[in-house]
Amino acid sequence: MKLGRYIGAILIAVATVVCLTVVPAHALAVPSAPSLATPIIDQTNTLSQEDITRLAAQIATSRETKSYQIGILMIPTLGTDEYLEGYSLKVARAWGIGEQGKDNGALILVVKNDRKMRIEVGRGLEGDLTDVRASRIIRDVLTPAFRKGDFAGGLEEAVDSIQKAISAQADPKLEAAASTDKTAFSSWAELGFFILVGALSILSWVASMLGRSKSWWAGGIIGLGLGLVVALLFSWAFWTILLAVGITLFGFLFDFLVSRDYARHKSQGTLPSWWAGGGSIGGGDGGWSSGGGGSFGGGDFSGGGSSGSW
Repeated sequence: MKLGRYIGAILIAVATVVCLTVVPAHALAVPSAPSLATPIIDQTNTLSQEDITRLAAQIATSRETKSYQIGILMIPTLGTDEYLEGYSLKVARAWGIGEQGKDNGALILVVKNDRKMRIEVGRGLEGDLTDVRASRIIRDVLTPAFRKGDFAGGLEEAVDSIQKAISAQADPKLEAAASTDKTAFSSWAELGFFILVGALSILSWVASMLGRSKSWWAGGIIGLGLGLVVALLFSWAFWTILLAVGITLFGFLFDFLVSRDYARHKSQGTLPSWWAGGGSIGGGDGGWSSGGGGSFGGGDFSGGGSSGSW
């Protein structure tokens, strides 16, 4: 019975990777990058011109004080062919938010009809605007405002919170919320979320290495190594040997699928799928060079940030 469960788990893992290879046929287009003077695009017609002007002026202070860039995009829906984190990363890279070499940009993406949002953080800001801080801004600032229908106010408060985080200033909005929300459940839920995000980031990074290695066997070697470590830790129990074999086969299959996806997208001049390393290869406007943002400075992103809904 135990053997059957292990084999079943391996088959499920392999089937999951195969399912992930289905590439959307009609991916949602990324709008052209806005000007640096007004780094805001609202495709939902939610914000008034006065709101946009006020937000642009607020964001402009970021470039004057610490030379970083913030962009905002509001869209109606992701549809069925995109997921929030992948599309957010695609937009951030296509726009090139931040300065090239410094990667000091941040994107606020709001998907109004889907009631989803994400703060995408450039590599150079991840030390100041951490995933935890971004998560709290979404939970304590954006979510309450959006639930009341105050999108402009919520965005203004969120930009202010981002600016405080990057300037290493205390944020009363977050401090007040933190003092009333210290339950064990929320702590464990946040820990689980960040472990999941970290695992997906590592998977994407490994996939990008495998895709660019131009070999189909490296993944199997890595899988064999991991399997042998597990077997050694559990004193070479029989189930660990079976697990090592399964991980090795999974590694070969994953490397083959990643390499094929990488080669196909490279020939088309587009980013690989997220599971094949598209989350860790430099971007332009869907291309291969970081810094194709035009009006922004050409910053790059590695998938840091946080997501939420209201």
